[in-house]
Amino acid sequence: MKMVKVVGSVVTTIKEKSLSGFKLLLVQSVDVDLKEKNEYFVAVDTIGLGEGEIALMVTGSTAKRTDITKGKSVDGSLVAKVERIDLS
Repeated sequence: MKMVKVVGSVVTTIKEKSLSGFKLLLVQSVDVDLKEKNEYFVAVDTIGLGEGEIALMVTGSTAKRTDITKGKSVDGSLVAKVERIDLS
């Protein structure tokens, strides 16, 4: 999993039919201190996130294993909202 911050949305007009109805978000990788990295992804929002929220993103074949992404053409899915990080 990757920890990411929602920085925007992606609007498409023509897309593969299996992507219809999905909210696509632009996310940026962050480290454990929530410092932004210079790495961006487009991911399917499976949980209803908004701009500025921190999430966990799964990629590759794992991104296709949520209830709504099974069999769809996705490579990144946002699967959890991060509320806090506890470091020992």
